[in-house]
Amino acid sequence: MSVDKKIRFITKDGKEEFYGKLKNVKEEILDDFMMIHQPYIVNQLYVSEYAYDCVKMSDGTIFSISMPNGKEIRGKIKQYRRAEIYGEL
Repeated sequence: MSVDKKIRFITKDGKEEFYGKLKNVKEEILDDFMMIHQPYIVNQLYVSEYAYDCVKMSDGTIFSISMPNGKEIRGKIKQYRRAEIYGEL
């Protein structure tokens, strides 16, 4: 998550913060992550549910999916879930 150029990573082990640009972080991380909205990048491994306009994380947090990213994100989620079902992960 990014707020005022401060990047906050929320992990199962806690939180980390540093200053930077989320766009640059996105270029450095694995394909399991997706930018669902301008300030949010989420790890697909921890998405427990998804709907047309939002994702629910395994900890219960709900994030909205931006309209410009919507079609791409929904496609990635479907592809990821399909790979998960067929044991391709």
